[in-house]
Amino acid sequence: MRRTVPRLLILDILGQAATHLSVLSLHKLVSSLYETVNVSTIYRNVTVMTQHGVLHSIDYAGETLFGIAVVPHHHLICRRCGTLVELPADHLSEAVARVMASSGFEMSSDGQVLSGRCHRCRHAIRDLS
Repeated sequence: MRRTVPRLLILDILGQAATHLSVLSLHKLVSSLYETVNVSTIYRNVTVMTQHGVLHSIDYAGETLFGIAVVPHHHLICRRCGTLVELPADHLSEAVARVMASSGFEMSSDGQVLSGRCHRCRHAIRDLS
């Protein structure tokens, strides 16, 4: 893969964001630094970067989100506020193995998307009670 300005900016932005972003969010941030970039350029670049294993993607709430593919991990997403947290894959490896053994269903050892409520939202709901 060639090093291009859009690719370097995408990596820099995702690294600083420490979360996963959509093509539109990436476009907004990249274009604030590199005005001539259009959304199709961002889309093509994240596609190529995903195919080469530099990025990975998850689908959530009808949107594809992209993150840096550093180590195998799962995704925890808050249903209330949308916060996304990465959980190292080895934290759930026993649970994945038990699910596969008991159900016969073959699961990926990483990349699972689990939803619930984050710490902040759980406490906000308790405070309303």
